Amino acid sequence: MPFSYEDFDLSGIRTYPLASRKSKARAEDFAKPMARGASFKTWLDSLPGILGAADVRRAADAIVAARKRGAGIVWGIGAHVIKTGVSPVLIDLMERGYVSALAMNGAGIIHDFEIALSGATSEDVDEA
Repeated sequence: MPFSYEDFDLSGIRTYPLASRKSKARAEDFAKPMARGASFKTWLDSLPGILGAADVRRAADAIVAARKRGAGIVWGIGAHVIKTGVSPVLIDLMERGYVSALAMNGAGIIHDFEIALSGATSEDVDEA
């Protein structure tokens, strides 16, 4: 069935050279490759100081500072973190004092329970 649509009015569009545009991300700000076997700190330091990577750095700094103060460190996570096999990393971070508690939705709890009970999760809905 064909769809009807109205043509866009392009009369208000203006262009300008890309070189004159202010940009949030520049190639010189990008992450740097690391040597094999590099430390987590080296990896963290290699991230760019812009956009989401800057948020990762700030979060890591806040977690380290909270741990030094003995403050609780509560991680809010979605179900995919559990479903995709990151639980062993979270457990390791708990044992090292970088996670005090996890807050997650019901699907996360179900995935965690299924893994604990049977060693598997995330049914194939098409096959079920």
